Amino acid sequence: MNFTKKNWFHASVIALFSIFYAIVFIVSSNSIEFTRLLNHATTLNSGFWNNWSDFLKQGNLQYIGYLYILFAVLIVIFSIVKRRDYDEYQRSLLGKGILASGIAMMFLLPLCLLLVLSDSNYSVESILFLIVAHWSILLIADLVFVIRWCRD
Repeated sequence: MNFTKKNWFHASVIALFSIFYAIVFIVSSNSIEFTRLLNHATTLNSGFWNNWSDFLKQGNLQYIGYLYILFAVLIVIFSIVKRRDYDEYQRSLLGKGILASGIAMMFLLPLCLLLVLSDSNYSVESILFLIVAHWSILLIADLVFVIRWCRD
């Protein structure tokens, strides 16, 4: 049985990862230990990283988690509505998307390491930004793919 043909399998894998990230984000966003890791002065002279750190300190990471759950539910619903398996063209697009996601992660990991090495105070922020950016782009691209697939 070729699982890449099954739309429900693809949707369930995306949903499982999204729910995992969402639970981690929701639970940790108001955790005292998590906010304690973010309590440092604005040592980095960068408005972006200081604003991202403030965003995390205020517990807004939970909203990203809720958004991940919403996107996962939409992907599952659109996949259930269309009861047809993926054809060769859709599988090729999904394969290219997974390859592009892997290549992007290969470039983002060394960049994250460089950011952590440049100012270790911002290591939590750097790693969370890497995760949020990567999975958000993947979810948005997958949602667009599934919506366009349902229109055909």
